[in-house]
Amino acid sequence: MVGDALLMSVGRSANVTGLGLDEAGVAYTAKGIQVNNRLRTSQKRILAAGDCAGGFQFTHYAAWQGFMAVRNAFMPGLSVRAVLDRVPWTTFTDPEVAHVGYTESQARAKLGSSVVVSTFPMERVDRAITEGDTSGFIKVIHRPNGKILGATIVSARAGEMIHEYALAMDKGLRIRDLAESIHVYPTYSLGTMQLAAQVRVDQVMEGITGKFLKGLTKLAR
Repeated sequence: MVGDALLMSVGRSANVTGLGLDEAGVAYTAKGIQVNNRLRTSQKRILAAGDCAGGFQFTHYAAWQGFMAVRNAFMPGLSVRAVLDRVPWTTFTDPEVAHVGYTESQARAKLGSSVVVSTFPMERVDRAITEGDTSGFIKVIHRPNGKILGATIVSARAGEMIHEYALAMDKGLRIRDLAESIHVYPTYSLGTMQLAAQVRVDQVMEGITGKFLKGLTKLAR
């Protein structure tokens, strides 16, 4: 590959100096303030959110945690989990790269052969063709039953497209649900429906119904 510059990012460290954490008895390490999954520190009346609490370092995650911290502080009886293992993100390159959940290597390392990888090229998405943005693909990691484990999108609009997969995973939706939901034409997100429909057709054709239809086709010949 040829380029004009190389950008190296090594991450950030939490700046917790001068906050009086020692005086308050709030536990912390070099990685940040220690919190439970509801953002409470070692002092239950003190909560911490965002980069200072470690974990994913994204503006949208920090803002969401801040909202949840206020909710958990004022409604402790209805407190909810606010430290997540799965957070969607986007790298705003050209094309954009968006991701949520497991990567293929992570899924295979954890689940072995019970992982299916389905891809769909952006060059088959009509909106991408009309915009001249056909570079990229949609890649979904899922189980044979369609349970979505992760998704990676490389596309000019990947950051907008990844939310559908994040929502699907949060709500326990499967590939077939994405195939059955109408998507506006022509949009970049139509590629999600196309991929899901392709997976769904393959699943049907590999099952009893597919074998029956293949048998009828042979008889028709």
